[in-house]
Amino acid sequence: MSMMWFINNFHIQILVIELIFCLRLQRRKLFWLRFLPAAALYILLPVIIPGFYFAPFLTIGWFSFSFVLFLVLSGLLMGFCFRMNFRQVVFYCCVAHTLQHLVHCCYRISELVFRLNNTWAQALQLIFLCAACLFVWRYLRERFGVSETVDVHGGHLAGFAVVSTLIVYVLSYWTTSRETETVGVQAFDAFTCVLLLLILMDIFRIRKAEREHLVMQRMLRQEQEQHTMSKATVEIINRKCHDLRHQIAALRTMNRDQREQSIAELEEAVLIYDRFPKSGNPDVDIILAEKSLLAERENIVIRSVVDGESLSFMSVEDLYVLLGNAIDNAIESTRQEKNEARRVITLTAAPRGGFYAVHIENPCAREPVFMDGLPVTSKPDKDYHGYGTRSMRYLCEKYGGVFTTGWADEIFSVDMLFPLKPREPAEPPAPKN
Repeated sequence: MSMMWFINNFHIQILVIELIFCLRLQRRKLFWLRFLPAAALYILLPVIIPGFYFAPFLTIGWFSFSFVLFLVLSGLLMGFCFRMNFRQVVFYCCVAHTLQHLVHCCYRISELVFRLNNTWAQALQLIFLCAACLFVWRYLRERFGVSETVDVHGGHLAGFAVVSTLIVYVLSYWTTSRETETVGVQAFDAFTCVLLLLILMDIFRIRKAEREHLVMQRMLRQEQEQHTMSKATVEIINRKCHDLRHQIAALRTMNRDQREQSIAELEEAVLIYDRFPKSGNPDVDIILAEKSLLAERENIVIRSVVDGESLSFMSVEDLYVLLGNAIDNAIESTRQEKNEARRVITLTAAPRGGFYAVHIENPCAREPVFMDGLPVTSKPDKDYHGYGTRSMRYLCEKYGGVFTTGWADEIFSVDMLFPLKPREPAEPPAPKN
């Protein structure tokens, strides 16, 4: 029982919950040399200084600063061992305190209702703590993936978390020391903690969505600039090829039969642009020409059947982002395919029953990890990579369409469906605070 009592101490519970958050963060150099002695000192502080929780030098009247001090020390410990900014430290400490206080409230309600003895009460508190840790772990994994970190930018979220946590702490301590504890008071306290957790995480979710929105806008601008450069490059290639054709025609007037075979081969090489698909939309043709050249360098074949005329409702920049990103991702995935016969990308885009359907598929031996319906990037820089598919979905919704991805039988597919007479494109509403 003594071990359970020790684990159920406030500072231990705070440390455990904060670790669930911080284990996702990048560790500082010499992590174990930092963490082990610092954590041991933190954990054993009430043993080193007996009566630390209610030490006279930390108490003013009915109020004790010991719990606040432990919360600050736990934040310093996390910041000492993990790479995190001050706002993250504050946010994690506040969320950990709120969650720990919710565990305490549930424990007190059970103790008051069922009149448990100390052993059962401590065991139940430990169960509540494990449930809270499991909830945090599952929530972070489902919301932010396997390794994406929880960033806190701006002082509003951290400030709100501090004020809310102090209010909960002061009122709870007042109730415990000056008022009579009842089931109703503890239930209301628990409800307040749940509400505060929901508000904190929802505010954070909105901040995260705003950050993703800004990144996608930046990527869209980059794609638009790339489209301008690609268009100029293809036009130069076409002009050069046109000049070479005339030069080859002049060479044929010379009476040198031995050059005919070489000339024919040269003409075949420079006429490559004539083999590019003609979709009926010059902007789509530019995209297909550029991506076909890129794929050919990787020994990848792009088979496309595209009706570009029906894509006139979409702006050139958005068209480049959608098709360009989709083909780039397909090339990136197909590049990993070892079997030459399977290094084929299939693209079809045509009207179907009042809608315009785009379907692209490529070989993909390993099933991707999906989150929120989109594949999670396998590249290490997840703060930048992975927004390609999100920007594509963003643009599909902009034109009233639907964006889906899937994997089956070692084939990865992307489908986009647009109404042929969509509403006027409008920016999706930005998240509001």
